[in-house]
Amino acid sequence: MNTLEKVNLAILLATISYIIAINNLLSRVDQMEPELRWFITFLTSVGLFRMLILLVYWIIRSSDTLLAIYHRGRFLKGLWSYRYDVNGEEHVGIWRVAQDLSSISITGYGVAANGKIDSHFRSISQMFEHQGVDEVMFARIDTESGDEHFAKTTLYVDTLSRPNWYSGPTFIRAQSVLFGYEEAGVRHADIILRRVEPGKSEAQIVEALREASG
Repeated sequence: MNTLEKVNLAILLATISYIIAINNLLSRVDQMEPELRWFITFLTSVGLFRMLILLVYWIIRSSDTLLAIYHRGRFLKGLWSYRYDVNGEEHVGIWRVAQDLSSISITGYGVAANGKIDSHFRSISQMFEHQGVDEVMFARIDTESGDEHFAKTTLYVDTLSRPNWYSGPTFIRAQSVLFGYEEAGVRHADIILRRVEPGKSEAQIVEALREASG
């Protein structure tokens, strides 16, 4: 049973408890017909169940701490920097990860040595588990040529890199296989992603990446 199913089960049990309580309470009203009692019980319990679903989901979505507790080792929401080498040339950039209870989307861009964007990309699938690892599909556009490529990226999330139990991992290794045009079949191996500390702007991140790559 996954975490979402556990949350839904808890809401269902709370609703069942309400049904029992309200039915017992209404049964003490002598003048009330059984049909009316069950009608009131049904309407109010359906409304309560719907309200609890909306309320609990909203509370979890509105708090990164609760989302981190909910997703545990798979809480990736936030900014990430990445770097990898291809033929001795270092590539760096930024991932922007948006995440709620049941979905995740990733956008980002690569940064050239002059600090300008040299590519941008977006996820075109949800993150899915395949043979024990997480994978996601990307569409990538080269800024200079305008060529669009696709990539399947495999993520090796270091779940032990969580600094505490109410936060997400801070380190990921990844590799991508590219599809499309002359890069078809090219593999970008040993991509290193690090979670950016809260409070840093993207301009600061880009400057730090440029200084580190030298």
